[in-house]
Amino acid sequence: MYQVVAVTVIFLVTYFFIVTERLHRTTIALAGALALLLLPGLSLSQDEAVGFVDWNTIGLLIGMMLIVAVLKRTGAFRFLALTVARRGRGRMFLIFAGFGVVTAVASAFIDNVTTVLMIVPVVYLIADVLGKRAVPFLIMEIMMSNVGGMATMIGDPPNILVGSRALIPPGGESLSFTDFLVNLGPLAAICAVAVLLMLRFRVGREFLEPPEASKMETLESMDPAQVIKDAGLLRRSLVVLGLVLGGFLLHHQLGIEPATVALAGAALLLVITRVNPEEVLVDVEWGVLFFFMGLFVLVGTMEKVGIVDSVAQGFLSLSDSPVVLVLITLWGTAVLSAVLSAVPTVTVLIPVVQLLANHFGGSGSPEIAFAFWWALAAGACLGGNATVVGAAANMAVVGISEKSREPLTFRAYASAGVPVTALCLAITSVYIVVRYI
Repeated sequence: MYQVVAVTVIFLVTYFFIVTERLHRTTIALAGALALLLLPGLSLSQDEAVGFVDWNTIGLLIGMMLIVAVLKRTGAFRFLALTVARRGRGRMFLIFAGFGVVTAVASAFIDNVTTVLMIVPVVYLIADVLGKRAVPFLIMEIMMSNVGGMATMIGDPPNILVGSRALIPPGGESLSFTDFLVNLGPLAAICAVAVLLMLRFRVGREFLEPPEASKMETLESMDPAQVIKDAGLLRRSLVVLGLVLGGFLLHHQLGIEPATVALAGAALLLVITRVNPEEVLVDVEWGVLFFFMGLFVLVGTMEKVGIVDSVAQGFLSLSDSPVVLVLITLWGTAVLSAVLSAVPTVTVLIPVVQLLANHFGGSGSPEIAFAFWWALAAGACLGGNATVVGAAANMAVVGISEKSREPLTFRAYASAGVPVTALCLAITSVYIVVRYI
């Protein structure tokens, strides 16, 4: 009993500081993990704590961060954004939707945080040139980055976690990149259309009015080709990225883990581009990686002392119906992600959902096990759209906006984020129940 109480207290204190941001999240996650290692009577060894870390997730993140760090040097994101703006030819909704589509697709195959960091500065530039408010663009960027990131295993950190740790009974097969693309890709496309249409009716009429002719002339004079900093580097980066995506699609057949694919791609890119590795490693988000490590130790210890099993058993006592429990998983994950942020929410819920999937899927119905995992992944990605603290991409956009003439406030975002999230969750509820249950 002492172990359960002590671990619970350390976990809750750690989460309190993560959510309130009174300390940097990496600092408090590592401090919480260290507190568990030093806790008298727990008998948690260093080797055991290291064993709790999901190195496949860490390796996948490092590999993709290195590839994206090289790709960022090419100017490709600015090229895409300026091309979309010019192709809209003054029709604001087309420009608005075009930015959204580019953001969603890029977020699916690269990383939604990097995508918004590259595109949002261009959004401010285009808004200034056209004489329009930037806030509607920023809200759309956040929502489409999270929806697009839901489509693949590598698009959003919650999906990376689920893809690395989820097992489907009875054989204990892991989820593949193709599983995410086939199962969550169509849902992401439907939700993306819903997001754009709903935002279309929520932005002010003046935002959608055509810009002045002189402003359009200024936009037309901007040549997207001029923002490409290194065409050769871009070509090599895209070739390697294509090989990596192909590797993800075939990793199950090849018998290799996604982390191996990502790290191999990063190594190949560094070799063929001759980019200085020390310069690229600076762009790796080491704080994020150590944050994940701390969370893995926290959750692994909760599993060790039986807290996760108790939570899962309590969850099962709520209902005998898989439909009810899947929907509770979906909406509960979304609410917690909106309040606590998606990554820590998913990290904690993965072992709980695994027990639920085993309970229902072990009897010869793997579709129900899939339903629980897709509910967790979709709930985290979509719930992150409700508030500015829901996901890392949201906070990245807010951070940029705070340094601009038109910051994005919590209230302004939530007024659109909550109803749009509710709509997407309703769509997802129907999608999961009809397709899997």
